[in-house]
Amino acid sequence: MIDFPGKLACVVFAGNCNFKCSYCHNPALVFDPESQPEISEKQFLSFLDKRIGRLDGVVISGGEPSLRRGLLSFVKKIKAKGFMIKLDTNGSTPEKVFEIHREAGLDALGVDYKAPSIKYGEITNCKIPQLAEKVHSVIRFAIENKISIDVRTTVHQHLLSVEDLKTMRQELHSLGQREWTLQQFNPAEIIDDDLLKHKTYTDHELLSIAGSFGDTRVRGLKGILIHR
Repeated sequence: MIDFPGKLACVVFAGNCNFKCSYCHNPALVFDPESQPEISEKQFLSFLDKRIGRLDGVVISGGEPSLRRGLLSFVKKIKAKGFMIKLDTNGSTPEKVFEIHREAGLDALGVDYKAPSIKYGEITNCKIPQLAEKVHSVIRFAIENKISIDVRTTVHQHLLSVEDLKTMRQELHSLGQREWTLQQFNPAEIIDDDLLKHKTYTDHELLSIAGSFGDTRVRGLKGILIHR
């Protein structure tokens, strides 16, 4: 009930990612997806058959699911069973997102908004040209096509300053995206353990920052929105 706002959903994870964000809490999916338990498409669709009328939808997350060649076919099969689809994406492959919506229909998107435009390559450790612009195009596409969108940013003080966050808030406003969620950094299992040596924001500090921006909320470590 957390991953697909307002819906009862299951989550399926896809391995591999073209980002290497230092705070990523799914490093096994990024570097060694073969180490994780594998569920075949047939098994997953059988799982869904038993939950028709019980679940509202399916969240496809990762890793970065848009890197999977069979994603469109997979989405079509899920939609054919009457389930809604929410795709979690880093926004690096906008053409894939656009195609899936045109061919199958996306009900919701979750977009990880990593950094202000000028720092996007640095924070994601990714050298894709015009990366921030690609992410922006996914957000604009969702707004223009009236797709429910959850834009969220994982925040660590060593990586994103208050000024960085302020710039990101301005960028989102310029795209027409009002709602934004700041997610608390999760130290449980990450790519770069050096982050643990640096101080990060407390819940109280994040709430204060979010309050100063407007249209911004804070999600705590358990995935639950926290309030003043």
